[in-house]
Order: sequence, then structure tokens, then C-alpha cells
Amino acid sequence: MKGTERLNYLRGATCSALSTGREMNLHEKSWCLCSIFCLVHLFVYVNAQMSQGSTLDITQQSFAIEPADRTAIQGDTIVLPCRVLNKKGTLQWTRDGFGLGSERSLAGFPRYTMVGSDEEGDYSLQITNVSLEDDAVFQCQVGASDRVKGIRSRSADFTVYVPPEPPRIVPNDFLETTAGMTVQLTCESNGGKPPAELAWLDGDGVVVTQGIEFTTQLLGDNKRANAALKWTFKASRKHDGKTCSCRSENPAIKQPMVATIKLTVKYPPEVTLTANRKKIMEFDDVQFTCDAVANPGDVTYKWYRNNQLVQQDHATTFRIPKVTRQLNRQTVSCEVGNKIGTTKSTYTLNIHYGPVFKSSLENIAADLNKEVRLVCPVDSNPPPKITWTFEKSTHVVGTDIVLVIPQVRPDRTGKYTCTASVPGLPELSSDSFVYIKGPPVIKGPDVQYGIEGQKVKVECLITSVPEPSRVVWMKRSQVVDIDNTEGYEIVTEHLPNGLKNLLIIHRAEETDFGDYNCSAWNALGHDSMLISVRRQTCNDVSGSVPSLLCSVTGDNFVSESKAKQSDSASSGDSDLKVEIRTASSLSNNEHERSWEETSDTTRVQDHPDIYKYTMDYAEPKFPPKLETQNNNGYVPYVDYSTDYNPSAVRLNSSRDSGLYDSSPQLLSELGHPLDPNFRTAYANPYMRTSQANLPPDHVLYGSTRGSSPTPQVLPSLPPNHYITSQQLPSQLKPGTLATHV
Repeated sequence: MKGTERLNYLRGATCSALSTGREMNLHEKSWCLCSIFCLVHLFVYVNAQMSQGSTLDITQQSFAIEPADRTAIQGDTIVLPCRVLNKKGTLQWTRDGFGLGSERSLAGFPRYTMVGSDEEGDYSLQITNVSLEDDAVFQCQVGASDRVKGIRSRSADFTVYVPPEPPRIVPNDFLETTAGMTVQLTCESNGGKPPAELAWLDGDGVVVTQGIEFTTQLLGDNKRANAALKWTFKASRKHDGKTCSCRSENPAIKQPMVATIKLTVKYPPEVTLTANRKKIMEFDDVQFTCDAVANPGDVTYKWYRNNQLVQQDHATTFRIPKVTRQLNRQTVSCEVGNKIGTTKSTYTLNIHYGPVFKSSLENIAADLNKEVRLVCPVDSNPPPKITWTFEKSTHVVGTDIVLVIPQVRPDRTGKYTCTASVPGLPELSSDSFVYIKGPPVIKGPDVQYGIEGQKVKVECLITSVPEPSRVVWMKRSQVVDIDNTEGYEIVTEHLPNGLKNLLIIHRAEETDFGDYNCSAWNALGHDSMLISVRRQTCNDVSGSVPSLLCSVTGDNFVSESKAKQSDSASSGDSDLKVEIRTASSLSNNEHERSWEETSDTTRVQDHPDIYKYTMDYAEPKFPPKLETQNNNGYVPYVDYSTDYNPSAVRLNSSRDSGLYDSSPQLLSELGHPLDPNFRTAYANPYMRTSQANLPPDHVLYGSTRGSSPTPQVLPSLPPNHYITSQQLPSQLKPGTLATHV
């Protein structure tokens, strides 16, 4: 029984039950409605089961191969695959949702064809001469059939690449400009899909990354676009003569397309100035070479020294012979010009030279326990290595230009040596002496000799820091009157730690011999010394025999020694420093004992020498330097002051130790302890009796030979400063010979 017949049967049975006309009670009505409802649901279920049973035995159609996304270059031929299993319905391809037709030839689309065979179920779409309109979404579809459902493949994006037009450079393929000008070069490549990829390459083939701006413009088909790349730069010498390139790339072209432009840049000279020596030493000959590159190449040269024009022509070289240290840090310049402009290159001279002192080292007079600064003003190139040493120490006491002695004490006075050295060049040294201020101390020969009728020199050696403010000679308690033409004359020689005062007696008379008092004052005190001037005579004993016989008034003794030839037959002066010895020659020890005996009786006061910068004072002991030439039988004057005294540099006694602002190195910070062997060679001037405050002045008499005494005012000395001449022993002790002139 068919389903409709069964439904009608149930409906009729129900209707017949209702058509009896009798009135059904509520229970019967409910049962009847429930039965009808159940019958309807049962009918639907049975009908569905019957339909299912009819389709289970039919095979559905499906895709074995579906199309995928694809790209192609304009003009290519491509195939979009589509293979169907158990095809029942009608198959067609769509492009952007529009059906292309079910026939394999696809009428109306001459470039489209469905290739393959029905037996294999292959309905692939072949597109020849791909064009921009093929850039779309394609799909393969199979329609439904009797009890067979329709199917659709996945959507495949087909992308078509279109090559751009060849690049071109705006404005053209040649550009002439001037250095410093701003240049804009634009490269264009139009109609590409995707837009062309552009790049600028400089004259060396390097991709430019600075000053680049890339833009695109979509065309009306909304698929292709124009591309442009702008390069902005300032023209310079490096661009001159270069050929720059614009490169265009796109997936539709296998090789990049290139456009080129040649640049010509006019620029002022670029100058390189060099010397023929990398290391210039003093007194070298130096030649400078000026190399210039310019466009245009017609250039002129000018040479300058310290910005002063010295040469103006077309020479490319300049020579300085034998450079000196005075030229160090001076400049040599080469200026080159053309029509575009001028360029100057400058070379600063770096001349290597050894150390030299810009000024003499100063000797310093300082108060006790005060700070002292010693300066070593050295110039060299390269800067020198400075080393300070001290005569009483074995250590280096400083390495800076300024050496600071924080507290001057006796053990820190003396000679300081500054040594400046530069590798490969001779080193240089100089000395500076440090003294402690104190009252004068007079030392020297207390017995000196002269010849009657000749010029006689009497020496007074004064150690005084500061230098004596006054020196007075007296004879027989009278101030010696100074007459530079006929009578007496005083000559002063400045020494680093005092001075040497010479009393010169012109044409000495008998009354000029005797005892003289030499007195000296400074701000800290005074000192005096009694000097006995004795008369002597000398006769040539044997003429050509090199021996001398000297007779001293009151005593007779003979001194015989070798003499040597002299250029001067007779000397104009006589000095009082030559020692006279007997033929047997007293020993040094005897001489020293004699000196001490004499000093005990003739010195007014024997102050300890606190100003001497090395050892205690000792008069040098030199044999007489004799002349072999006939000197009228007298020993010529020999000056031993250079043997005894240090270099005669004027002492700066007013030196302020705080004048220098350089960064000194303190003696206490040097890390070199003072020599433990140092000894105090100086007495404290403040522990001795100072004579700075002198007694009131009193009247003394100056003496002018041949005239009456003239009263003169002089600061008085204590009575014990004036000692009468000692009685000469029967045998004369060694002394100093003052020679005639």
C-alpha cells in the first residue's frame, strides 16, 4: 500500500467513527485525537525511511583535482586543472562568478578551452596569450542531477604580471652643474603590474640610499601603476665624470632594465699639501709639494708663510732650507684657484729640536723656613723630560718645570741641577743655587803683598745674602778716600752669594803699606776683617834661568820654581791671590795651620759660614802660575777667582717665592727622601750675634795722600773690630803676593 493510500485509509476510519452521529464523550474525543496525531507521525517516519532506502544505492560526483592560485606573465599560456569523478551534472568554468559555458570550445572566449577527455573526467581550463583581463578569480562547477547533488571547486586567484615600460631619466641623459648646487634626478617606469621596483646607482655602482623618494600612481584599470624614484643630492667633485644608473625591476621581466645619465661637475681646486719629511729635524731642508685637482684644470698657485705671500707663480713646490726652531709652529700655505673658486691648504711646521734654556736659572736667597720655587725654563720639541737633582742627595728630587722646596733649611741649601732631555737629542743641564739670608761674612787672605811705586790690589771677599749694601775700607781708623785718578780706586765684582771688593792703590807709596780694615753691611748685620798689606821686592837672579828671587821687607826668603813663557813682557796690574812658598815648599797642612794662626789674630769676628752652598770655606791652594818671559823679576798676577767661585750670576735677593702659578712638585711629595748623609753645613744666622743695629755714628778721618785728614761720618764699629797689626815672625809664613804692574 502506498503512503497516500494508507493516509486516506486512516483518515476514513477516523471519519467513519465520527460519522455515526452519536455524541462522543470527552474521553473518547481525547483518545481519537491522540490516535490521529500518532498516525500522522508514523506516516512521516515510514515515508522517510522509504526515501532513504532509494538513494543509498546511487554514487555522488566529486572533484579529483581542483584549481589552485596561479600567476602568469602577460602573453603566457597556462592551464587551470579540474578533474571530476562520477560526473553526472553539467560542468562549467566561471570567471569572477560569470559562467564561461559548458562546451569544451567555450564559444565567445577564443583564448579559453577546456582540455582533457570525458572518460578521464578532465575538464581543465587552458588560457592562451594571457592578458590583463585574465587577472581574475576562476572556479570549476558541476551541476546537480537526479538524486545527485551539484559541486563547486575552491576559488583560484589568477594573477597576471604586466612588465613596465623601460625606465627613463628626467630631464635627460646628460647633466652639467657646479659643485655645491642641489641636483634632482627622477627615474620613471610606467604601466607595470605590480609597479616597477626602481633604484639609483652612483658612479661606482653602489645603490643610493640617501636623499631617495619613491612614488606610485594607479592607472585607470586599477591594476597597473606608474612608478617614479627621485634622487636629491649636492653636486661635488666625486660626481664629476660619473655615469649614474636607474634600475627598474618587475616580476614580469627576467632582467632589470637600466637607464643612465652622465654628470659633469665643475668645482674649485681640491688641494693636498705635503712635506718631503714626516719628521722634520732642526736644520733640515724641507720641500713642500702642492697637489691640486680641479675642473676646469686651468689653475694658479700662491704660496704663503704665516699668511704672508712669498711666491706667486705656477710652481707646485716650495722649499725652506735649514729650518730652525724659530720656525716651529709657523705655517706654510698653498692657495690654488680656477674660475670656480680658490682653495687654500695649510701645513703647520713641527720641527724637532733639543732642549734650550729660555732664560738663565735664577739663584734664590730665602729666609729660613720659607718656601722656595725653582723654575727650569726649558724649551724643546717634543717637550723635554725634566729631572731635578740636588748636590747633597743621590735621588731625583723633582720632575716638573717648577720645583718647590717647602721649607728652606740649611740642609736644603746648595746647588740644584735641572736636566732636560729629549730622546735622540743631546740633554741640557743648568744649576740654580739656594741660599739662606744672613749677615755678611768676610774671608780671604789676611796678609797681602804689593810693590812700592806700582799698582797694588787688595782683595776683600764678602759672602753676603743679601748683597752688602755698603763696603768701607779704613786705614789707621780713617776711611780711605777714593780718588779714581790719582789715589785709591775700588772695583766690585758681583758673586752669586756676595761680592769681591778690590781696593786698588795707584803708585803705592811707603805710607800705603800697613793694615787695612774691610767692613761690610747688609740688612741683617755686618762683618769686618783686618788685612795687612806688605811691601816686597823681586830681582831676576840669573836672566835666562827660570828662577825668581823675592825679598820681602823685614824678612828674606827665596822661592824657586819653573816659569813659562808669557805674551806680555810686563803686566799692568797685580793681584793679591798668588801664594808665595819657599823652595822647600810648606805642606798644605802647614799652610792651613798658618792660615788659622793668622786668622785668629787678624779677624774681627769669625762667624760660621752659613751661606756657602757646598763644603766649609777653604781658600784654594794653587801654586803660583809663573811666566818664563822676563817680568822684571816679579811674579805676575794670576786671577784664581774662576777656580774658587761658582758661575758669576747676579743673585736675585728679592725673589718672591710665590710668583709662579704652574703646578709645582713639592720636594716632600717626590717620593725621594733626602740623602741621609746630608749634614748641616750652615749655622743658623739667627743664633749668631747680629750687628745689624750698629752703634751711633762717629767721626772718622778720611785720608788723601799728600793732604790733611778730612773728617768723615761713618757708622762706628765695636772697639774690638780694630786690631793692631800682628808682629811678623822672623820667618815669614806663606801669604799672597801682590805684584807690581
